[in-house]
Amino acid sequence: MLVAAKATILLAIIALVMGFLWANILAILELSRWRIVRWSVTLFVSIIRSLPELIVIFLIGLGLPYLFLEYEEIWPPQVIDLYFSILDSYGEYLFFGLGAFALSLIYASYASQTIRGALLAVPKEQWHSGAVLGLSKPATFFYIIMPQMWRHAFPGLSNQWLVLLKDTALVSLIGVHELMKETDYIYSATSDGFTWYTMAALIYLVISLVSQKLQDLLYNRITKYDHEPAK
Repeated sequence: MLVAAKATILLAIIALVMGFLWANILAILELSRWRIVRWSVTLFVSIIRSLPELIVIFLIGLGLPYLFLEYEEIWPPQVIDLYFSILDSYGEYLFFGLGAFALSLIYASYASQTIRGALLAVPKEQWHSGAVLGLSKPATFFYIIMPQMWRHAFPGLSNQWLVLLKDTALVSLIGVHELMKETDYIYSATSDGFTWYTMAALIYLVISLVSQKLQDLLYNRITKYDHEPAK
């Protein structure tokens, strides 16, 4: 179970990194001056947020491979042979990647709204401050806007990380071997559901508590200058 817990943490971290990148892109696009871009991103985010997480995981983890095979006539035979070769040799890694991708989209749909709100919370006058200092718009964004934005976004992103960590249990349903899948195997072999599911719950609890402690330390570091008296 400890080995499976490592896979759970790795899955969550990969989904976090990918999702964080998607979230920043979606947040910036949703603030675009072009209406068609804003509407398209808002529609995409609304769809992902409106669907149950399990449906999104099934659509990507099971639906995409099926869709690929359903229209296999449009693919060259070499591509089909390569797909089955990968599925036979690295099928576990394939579904691991699909599960991480699905979780990253779920995380991004929520995190993008947190980041967008944090960007809007930074006073617009800060952009003028960058112009006065002779900074370009990208430089103003990275050196002036982003440091202030993180103070607003970090609490929400921290909560969404904990939700993402718990959602990793859902990818066990598409065959990804992580903590919940390993617990199911042990339960099938021993029929002792209470002991082993309690053990899994304790492992999730420890991971979450450690994550919260690290988040508190990081948040205190980000905001340490906010509480220092001006000199």
